[in-house]
Amino acid sequence: MSDNKSVVKISVESKKCAGCLMCALRCSLRYTGAFNPLEARIRINKTNGNEISFTEECTKCGLCAEYCIYGALIAKEGD
Repeated sequence: MSDNKSVVKISVESKKCAGCLMCALRCSLRYTGAFNPLEARIRINKTNGNEISFTEECTKCGLCAEYCIYGALIAKEGD
């Protein structure tokens, strides 16, 4: 699912999010070449119970879900 050309539907279960930011780190590395969660296309709001959202620049590549070890993000092939 890490192929940038495929588009996936990402299901979010914020209650499972541990706030580790692995998704944001991998996203930022892909799109900026550096580990910087502030540059990621996914946002984790730790002050609001690890609420997960995506920026308008998100391409729905599924990389965040691929690296989510807590099951808070689940990618499914789709439109």
